[in-house]
Amino acid sequence: MEQHDPTLASTRVHALDLCLRKALCLRSMFHLLCQLPSCGLDTSPSPTQVAPPFHGSALH
Repeated sequence: MEQHDPTLASTRVHALDLCLRKALCLRSMFHLLCQLPSCGLDTSPSPTQVAPPFHGSALH
């Protein structure tokens, strides 16, 4: 029984490491997803702001 305890402990530590890595990956992905919409919102107004002058120049 004592020999199984270290292996269980090592597997538990390994599982915890995997869980922590998954959590970090999920957090990084979440931050990237949060940044993407913000970047999209930041970039979407700029084309709209750039588009009206083009329309104006086309009308002229």
